Amino acid sequence: MKAARTLFAELFPFAVAVAIWQALAMAGIWPKVLFPSPLEVAQTFAADLASGVLLVNLAVSLKSLLLGFVVGCAIAVPLGYLMGLSRASRNFFDPLVNLLQAIPGLAWIPFAILWFGLGQGAVTFIIVMSVFFPVLHNLLTGIRMVQPVLIEAVRTLGANRGDVIRHVIFPATLPNLMTGIRLGIAFGFRSLVGGEMIASTDGLGYAIFNAQQYFQSARIVVGMLAIGIVWLAMDRLILRPIEQRTTMRWGLVREGLEQA
Repeated sequence: MKAARTLFAELFPFAVAVAIWQALAMAGIWPKVLFPSPLEVAQTFAADLASGVLLVNLAVSLKSLLLGFVVGCAIAVPLGYLMGLSRASRNFFDPLVNLLQAIPGLAWIPFAILWFGLGQGAVTFIIVMSVFFPVLHNLLTGIRMVQPVLIEAVRTLGANRGDVIRHVIFPATLPNLMTGIRLGIAFGFRSLVGGEMIASTDGLGYAIFNAQQYFQSARIVVGMLAIGIVWLAMDRLILRPIEQRTTMRWGLVREGLEQA
């Protein structure tokens, strides 16, 4: 019964949104070519899925997203701990980070095209620049939030610097790190679509842009829905469970509070 209520609570907002969408489509406020109905979108979605076009574009986009995410995190996480644990490193990198984080990832598109040409290399670079800063910023925030009294308590027990990092700082920063990872993937998705629209010849972003040129509004919505569905599935099935299990494992979130 509880599972049914949870499922209903999850699906009800989508049902309301589809009902409003259908009502607007039936009202004829916009021409059908500009505002497709849910049925038209569902038919186009099924056709693109059956032909394999949607899956091919989705695979290309997810490959770029995964590569950009891995590279962005591989740079942001070590740099974050280096800045958080070393005052000299923080003083050196902080001005550069503050300057660069104000620049949107999409602003790097011209340089990405010049450096990597049209294709996956340019899109991956744009994603790296979008993923890097949310992960780094949230990790630094987590390090700053570590209570000094915890560090002093561990040191009084004879712990060295490595023990402090391993048993105090690393577990304490996990919630912020996971938040940064979730935000990084979300920002990566946004940059992925924008980058593929301009700097690529395949992927979901390119498919959306190409559909716009031919006034295929239903196919535009299909691409948008594919992105949203994939992100929702990743967040609910992968990122949230990892976040919950990781923080519970280290005793940072109590199970009762998490379930409430």
